[in-house]
Amino acid sequence: MKKPTLAGSTLLILLFMVAQVSARPVAESPNVVAADFRTHLQTSGYLSDSAIAAMSHEIEEHINCLRNWSDKDAYAKEHDLYHYLKEQRDSVSTYLGNADSMVSSFISRYRFSDTDTETTASDSLKALLNDKLGQIETLLNQLDREMNATADESMLKGIDWKTIAICAIIVLLAAVIYLLFRRKNNMPQQPVIPQNRQGTPAGNEAGIVVRRKTATILKKQSLENVIGNPAYLQIDAADFTFESAVRRIYIKNTCIIDIYNMYADDLQRPENPKEDGCMVLGRWVYDGESQEYYVSLEQIVLPGDDAVFSEYELNFGGKIKLKVVEQLRKLRRETNFQYDLTCWVHSHPGLGVFFSNSDVSVQTQLKHPTHPNFLTAIVVDILTPDMELGVFTFRRDGNINSKNELKRMYSLTEWYEWAIANCEETDEEVPVTKDDDLFDTLKDAQRHVNTCEAIKLNREMIVDMCMSTTRQSKGLIGLVHGQSRQQGTKTACFAERLSNNDSVAGMSLIGCLVADDHRSIPSIKKAIANYLDSVRFVMTFSPADGKLTSIPVVDGDLSTDESLYGEQQLDHLKRWRR
Repeated sequence: MKKPTLAGSTLLILLFMVAQVSARPVAESPNVVAADFRTHLQTSGYLSDSAIAAMSHEIEEHINCLRNWSDKDAYAKEHDLYHYLKEQRDSVSTYLGNADSMVSSFISRYRFSDTDTETTASDSLKALLNDKLGQIETLLNQLDREMNATADESMLKGIDWKTIAICAIIVLLAAVIYLLFRRKNNMPQQPVIPQNRQGTPAGNEAGIVVRRKTATILKKQSLENVIGNPAYLQIDAADFTFESAVRRIYIKNTCIIDIYNMYADDLQRPENPKEDGCMVLGRWVYDGESQEYYVSLEQIVLPGDDAVFSEYELNFGGKIKLKVVEQLRKLRRETNFQYDLTCWVHSHPGLGVFFSNSDVSVQTQLKHPTHPNFLTAIVVDILTPDMELGVFTFRRDGNINSKNELKRMYSLTEWYEWAIANCEETDEEVPVTKDDDLFDTLKDAQRHVNTCEAIKLNREMIVDMCMSTTRQSKGLIGLVHGQSRQQGTKTACFAERLSNNDSVAGMSLIGCLVADDHRSIPSIKKAIANYLDSVRFVMTFSPADGKLTSIPVVDGDLSTDESLYGEQQLDHLKRWRR
């Protein structure tokens, strides 16, 4: 066989190198390479967002324990924290030492049009890498400081110096006013000027009215009864976005239910969808070391009657501002906590989840004057199968995360199911509903039977019925749970929850909801055969005409006397609920 010459071998090598270079993609811009590198880092078990979030959670748990531990050194040794710190810092040093080679290796995957573009891309990658390592270093420093902090230092960390400063200023002002008041009383008395009936000095057209502005004292800025509370759904910002000024969000179960119920009517008219929304009140705390916020979402405020909702327009109107101010005043007074507007919610029915320029404008108008970055926003597409939902927050630079920066979407349906189950598990008390807030489906019946004189539905029950009747058009839809209350010889049924379960904590099984176009008593009795002996009434819904008929159970059987029946259009109940 003929051996290749040196010139031939060199040519083959050159051809191979050219082929390798040609196979590399052309870097369109440094930003594209940086985006690819950011995605590449997500595959790292040490530098990915999930890995850093897990480390953050672990260190946060240790810091909380250290602050409540009498002997910090004993806790640190028991959990091998000194070794942990050394090992993690060694890893950071190793990554820093290999940063140049790591970046060069990644850069070599691309072809660049010029040296300047390659240099810019390289600098961007190093900055991303340093940012990740800086986040880890910050976490380690926080843990190190807490391990070496004295008991007095730990106590000082929990002090709200801002509140103390405000209180000191108020005390100082009070002292000045008191001294001025004493001086005024010690001065010679001036002659009394006669006044007319309106309080205007006699002989003058008008008097001067002096009004003192009362200083507002901030309430307690705390989430002490929220963090760790099972009634709140906890969401870490690292789960849904790459960079956020909000570290963690806590959403109260009843708040989720209220948001879901707000969209119940809209789901009944998918052919004519309208945007809808509300404001959400809650609390927030700021971690000065990490420059991050922790936020709660606890109570919604619905717009007033001047709001304008259309297919592509959402105008909250002016009355909602008054409602928000009044509700904030009430919450602050009753709880002694500093409640604020922490979130706003709106829908994009059939348009998908994104944050438009108009949404950015609303977010900018609603933000807090001194702490703007804790305000969050929730966007829901109610016409998707699971009611897809996105959470949008401010980044630390003051810009708002876009849809492209969202790592995941949530489901309002799944949140609602969690909230309903959570209310049952935590045995949360249901507020007593006034009769004015209940709809009696037997109010128009010609006659009434004492064993079921009234069937009173609350708003949540009506929402459950509206949702369930769209999913099932025949047979047993659900079981009605609530209370039976007797007044004299008459018994009224208070329907609170529609469920597929035979039992609901804190409630009794009192009725059934059945879908039947013909309202056939034999068919209805067959559908509820297992429950007829346990219930006081049955409600039938006709999908054909949208009519709801309430039928009392008399002597253990469905009444066939139609004078005892109550009939309404389900649409009428929906309008009444609003």
